[in-house]
Amino acid sequence: MNTFEKFLNKYLAPIANKMNANTFFSTLAGAFMRTLPVTIGVSVILIIYGLPIPAWQQYIYGSDLNNQFNAAINASMNALGIYVAFNFAYLYANHYKMSGLNAGLLSLVGFLMLMPQVIKTGKTQTVSGFLTNNTGGGGLIVAILVGYITAKLFVVLTQHHLTIKMPQGVPPMVEESMSPAIIGIVILTAMFAIRMIFYMTPYHDVFTLISKLVQMPLQNLTGNVWSVIVLATLTNVFWFFGLHPSLILGIASPILMSLLTENINALAAQKPLPYLAAGIVYVMTSNIFGGQGQTYGLVIAMARAKSARYKQLFKLEALPALFNVNEPLIFGFPIMLNPIFFLPMLLVAPVSGFATWGMIKLLGITKYLASAQLPWTTPGPMQIFILGGWQLLLVMVVVLVLNFFLWYPFFKIADRRAVQEEQAARADV
Repeated sequence: MNTFEKFLNKYLAPIANKMNANTFFSTLAGAFMRTLPVTIGVSVILIIYGLPIPAWQQYIYGSDLNNQFNAAINASMNALGIYVAFNFAYLYANHYKMSGLNAGLLSLVGFLMLMPQVIKTGKTQTVSGFLTNNTGGGGLIVAILVGYITAKLFVVLTQHHLTIKMPQGVPPMVEESMSPAIIGIVILTAMFAIRMIFYMTPYHDVFTLISKLVQMPLQNLTGNVWSVIVLATLTNVFWFFGLHPSLILGIASPILMSLLTENINALAAQKPLPYLAAGIVYVMTSNIFGGQGQTYGLVIAMARAKSARYKQLFKLEALPALFNVNEPLIFGFPIMLNPIFFLPMLLVAPVSGFATWGMIKLLGITKYLASAQLPWTTPGPMQIFILGGWQLLLVMVVVLVLNFFLWYPFFKIADRRAVQEEQAARADV
């Protein structure tokens, strides 16, 4: 393990250092980390909403209470793109000692301006609004690009004095509001021009273009173990780069539903399950290990953190992770676009998938309760025991051990860097 850590330190640490020294990547990390109050703040609501108690679930979905919980989710997780667009421009402008608030507001307006705002509710009926898939995780790539373009233009135009000079005696608040008015005209006109350019393409908007580009590699997937592992790997990798899993799972849903339906029908007819291995591998590579990216191993590794930052994050994330809520890690660590964690995000699904496949053969597993559709917030061990008893629970233990050893050396690097940063901060005081 020490040799492997030295190897990672030798080759990954320099990349991470260069990215941290780069204004774009350091700003991006900050933009994600500043969503932590939102992701942590709503985690308790998500846990309550998804409590795996049948009577509670029936009560929620049979009443208006479901809409109330969805309102909380839409205002938090499904609005992350909005917060990242604002945070990025705000922090980027602040880095250059300029008005972060003005840059952030312009970025937010530009982000919303690029979105499709007419939603079909029938063949001919439409309503005006914003799709939560665009305002949330599905729009993160656009949010980052808009934040960067807006902030870059704001900084360059300010440096070239494209501002309104106010006379002496004008209150600072008025001056700060009026000064970038011309810059605002330039930036928002540019955003509208971008919207019109995409409108004249077959995709009509940038969000649809990105969605189609992501889904193209998935067109030829079939319902076998290899395809399930490829799907899980692509989902994790795309999530690492800011592309929400819903973009991928949307096109893969017919394949997965067909696989699941065939297994359920075979189970009901007391016949061998045609997609036994694929079905179990899909379960073991999904979010039951603490959320997308299977971050149970990372959370367990954080229990041995030496840095104050990750000790505190462990206390905040341990309970949400048990219920498969790991957005605080994805955005607060952050895992997303963090070069240290690219390899575990790439490898965790293949390691888990092939280990599961091997254990199925080793233990001679012949069936699982494919018809058990549990809420996604059901703790992983409970889900697995219901699906396949002690045999699948044993598979989960093996996969969890591998999961831990995969995440641990990469966490050690991040933790060591955090300790060094904390020591440097104390030395400067």
